[in-house]
Amino acid sequence: KIMNMNSSSHRYTQPPSSRQKQEPEDADQVIVQTDFGRGLIVRTRKSDGIKEIRLGDVKSSSSSPAFRRREPNMLYTPKDYPSVPPCIGDDVICEYGRGVLKEIADDKYTIELASWRLSGRSNVTCHVVSSPPKVVRKHALHEMDSAEKVALAKSQKAEAAKYFSEKDYTGALNTYASAVDKVRNVQHDHTSSNEVRADLVVIMITCSNNAATCCIKLAKWEEASKFASNALIMLDALYGKRGMKIHTILNSEGIIDAKLFGEWRVKSYLVVARACMEQGEVEDAIAILKKAKGLGMPYIDELSSSADQSSRGKEEKASLRALTLQMKEIKRLVAEYSEKRKAAKKIEKKKAKVMAKALFGGGDGKENATPDKQNNAKERDSSDTKQHVEQVNDEQEKAFEDQTGVGIGAATSQTAGAGTRKAPFKRKSSLKSKLEREDPPVHQSVSFSDQPPQVKEFDRAKDDDDDETPWQKHKEALILMGIAGVSVLTIVGLRRAYR
Repeated sequence: KIMNMNSSSHRYTQPPSSRQKQEPEDADQVIVQTDFGRGLIVRTRKSDGIKEIRLGDVKSSSSSPAFRRREPNMLYTPKDYPSVPPCIGDDVICEYGRGVLKEIADDKYTIELASWRLSGRSNVTCHVVSSPPKVVRKHALHEMDSAEKVALAKSQKAEAAKYFSEKDYTGALNTYASAVDKVRNVQHDHTSSNEVRADLVVIMITCSNNAATCCIKLAKWEEASKFASNALIMLDALYGKRGMKIHTILNSEGIIDAKLFGEWRVKSYLVVARACMEQGEVEDAIAILKKAKGLGMPYIDELSSSADQSSRGKEEKASLRALTLQMKEIKRLVAEYSEKRKAAKKIEKKKAKVMAKALFGGGDGKENATPDKQNNAKERDSSDTKQHVEQVNDEQEKAFEDQTGVGIGAATSQTAGAGTRKAPFKRKSSLKSKLEREDPPVHQSVSFSDQPPQVKEFDRAKDDDDDETPWQKHKEALILMGIAGVSVLTIVGLRRAYR
């Protein structure tokens, strides 16, 4: 008897009086081949022996969201349908228990049993030749125990490593993150051995660090910092429990302290420092790098100080090599980030100077003058000097005429008419011609009278003009301060008046 539960006309509903309490589902739901296609034996009733077979969907469980969104086609029959042919990797059940099919050779099925748990990491393998095992639905995540979740996370970690080697960083990131999610909320019980707990810690740390590395490759700095911080939390917790069972198991399996608390921690700090630098937190990045160096150097010194280098194990040599490379990377990043910090400080100083000049004025303007403006100022000063010298000469000639009553030209003509022919009066040196030959301004005067020479100090006035008063230099700032003060006093007065 088959019923289409999607059709309202064929929906089977029992009367309230005849409804019975629903029996629990089968623990191992077998996938069978029916007359209507593949189906999953959800439940076998003990009262009448009827099998409830869900057709079509043989992967999801009854409690999964995909199953709840629709009503599947159900087959109710007492007939025993055969199981589908098994394939390598399927979950199967045999007379010895449940496990995973590893190999098929000449009607011999090699099954690694999951229902048998031995001490340590020993697995039980059985070989079935009498009859092929039955294929069962894989457990959903909520149906798995801690050992199954750890095994699933291990398989996903290996899959993510393949994506990373192929430079598919997005696929690697998603798979690493999925592996972390599989074991994030594992609830340990009496079936969880210490080896399973140790494996869980290793998966959480390594997958978080590898996911952070993928985020760095994809320039996802915030996510990279979060993954690396999760790894550091696990490492700090494990560091506080040194010498206990999990730490002892990891050391016995070749994961030494130099790798745990040196190499893996430094890797996490490097990721966090890069993320901080890309987000503009230069000071934090340099501080984190220095902290990472302080964590890694003691292990390098410890591994390097052993007298007999041949006695080092394979793990110690690998950790020493990895830590040495990490220290070189830290040194390079510290130098690079320090240069960027200096450049940033210079830019900040320039901005501060520009803001100060904009607020309090730019000074006398000579320092910021362009070369063209400076040349124009020099030419203007030279022309002013020439005009002043010509004015001094005219004043001296006028004074000579006032004293002698005869001009310079007349005096020379009278002397020539007296009988002694002399060359016309000619100055031996002319201030004007001398000024034209020399670039620097000449500050001197010539007098043709018996009175002492009259020298006019024309540079003093210019120097006095350059010495500006504080009011002239900071005129705008003082005005603004005065306006602000008046505003404050006005507001205070208004408040008091309205009280």
